[in-house]
Formats: sequence, structure tokens, C-alpha cells
Amino acid sequence: MAEQRDPRKPHLHADSRQNGMRQDNAPAFTVQDEIRRDRRVRRAGQYRRARRRTAPMVAVAVCVLLCLALLGGAAALLLRVETVTIDGNVRYTDGEILAASGIHAGDSMLLIRKDKLLRKITALCPHVETIEIAKTYPSALTIRVTETGAVYFTQVRDRVCTLDASLRVIECTDAVDGLIELRLPEIKSAVEGSALVFADAEDDARVRTILETLGGADDVLALDCLDLRDRYNITAYAAGRAEILFGDAARLAVKLRIAREVYADALAEGSGGTRIDVSEPSRVSVSYDQVINYSKE
Repeated sequence: MAEQRDPRKPHLHADSRQNGMRQDNAPAFTVQDEIRRDRRVRRAGQYRRARRRTAPMVAVAVCVLLCLALLGGAAALLLRVETVTIDGNVRYTDGEILAASGIHAGDSMLLIRKDKLLRKITALCPHVETIEIAKTYPSALTIRVTETGAVYFTQVRDRVCTLDASLRVIECTDAVDGLIELRLPEIKSAVEGSALVFADAEDDARVRTILETLGGADDVLALDCLDLRDRYNITAYAAGRAEILFGDAARLAVKLRIAREVYADALAEGSGGTRIDVSEPSRVSVSYDQVINYSKE
């Protein structure tokens, strides 16, 4: 007879009974579970210990930063400009330099920076070359300026610009007496208070290198014009009485020394106009009593 099932009891297959036996016999925790638990416990302990060690240092650092912030804020509020003294100026009045600086009573002493101040002043007072700032806290400021003089002049399109020794534009004017004329390669821009900008950056470096040798004053060979437009044919004029052909810039100091000696001899001979070619120092050419065609452009 077939076995009768009690409908109140759940029916279990054979596989289910076998799986249940394996689950009942398996251990609750494995060795790997214990290892992972130990690691978690150790890490948690290390984190708590590290937090206890660093908490005081973090608190101190936060306090220091807050104190510094409070001190900086207090200084910015309390250290305000009340008096400004201008020193060293000759060409410009105190009021002109002060107005150009843009400094006003009540400005923060801490926010006044030399580089920014120099740019502002030279933009409106181009004869100012350098400045020094002396701050006497809490409220006094001294600006010491050094003014530069024009050394050269050059033609830039339809304007005549005077330049200092560093080729910074002083002003645009026709008053050029006593200045050395420079005939230069193409100029891109000439802004008062800023250095000349050449169309070719290589020309800028070349011209400055040449002027380091030829631009200085000389009691014998007093150059009043330097034609630097052609890099291979540098020409200079001296007091309208001499024309010196230097060729390129190679061995320029040697060429200048030879030209000086030759010109001194020409003066001793009474030459009214002397053309000196030192483009090849080993073969110097000299012509006396020449007509020197030089005129200011």
C-alpha cells in the first residue's frame, strides 16, 4: 500500500534533507572569519589611538590659525595710511607723485606693494626710474624716488622720443639737445614710462648689447649718433667731424679702441672731417679732410 502523508506536515525532498544535514553540521564561524574580525578590531584600535594622539595637535593648529587670522584682520583695520612723505624727487612735485601713486588716506599699509606702486608712478611720471618704500607703523609711509635722465632720442614714426640708458621712453618731445641720436630697427611701440618694444625681439637684444659698448660717454670720441639699423653696417658719428664704420658687432670693443686712437691722431693732424673704417681691425682705413654727411633726422 502507498504510504499515506499527513497533509499537516511539510513535504521534504531527499536533496533538501541532505543539504539541511550539511548546514547543521557546518561550524558557525570559520578561521578566515576570525582573522578578518581580528583585523577589524586592530584597525579600529589603531584609529582610536591615532585620533587621541593627533587631536591635541589639531586643536593647537586651529587655535594658531584663528589667532593669526584675527591678528591679520586687526592689523588690516588698524594699520592705515595717515601721512605720506615723498623724497628724492626733482622733476616732479610731491603732489604729482602722490597723485600718480593712487595712495589715499585710510588705505591699508599692508596692501601697498612696491612693484604695483612703481608701475602706477612711472605710467604718469616717466622720469622716475626706481622707488623705495619705507613703512613706519602704524600710519606713516615714505616713498623715495630716483629720477632718470634722457640719454638718447630716436624717431618713432612721426614722433621724437627721448630714452634713458635702458631704452625706456621718457617723453615725446623735440627738445633733444645734448642727447645721442639712435637710428634703430623697426619699433613696434613706444609708450612713455615703458621700454621700447622692437618689432623683432632679436633686434632688442642686439641693440642693447651694442649700446653697452658704444653708448658710454667718451672725452675723445664723443659719439652723437649711432646708426644700428643694419646689423652688418654699424655706423657712428662723432660731433659731426668723424664717421666711424664698425661693420658688424664682432670684436666691437677692440674696434672702438682702435677708432678712438685713430681719431685722436686725426685731431692732432687738424683734420676737419675724418672717415674711419674699422670693420676689419687688421686693415684699418682712414681718410682725412672728408665731408661728413650727418644731420639729425
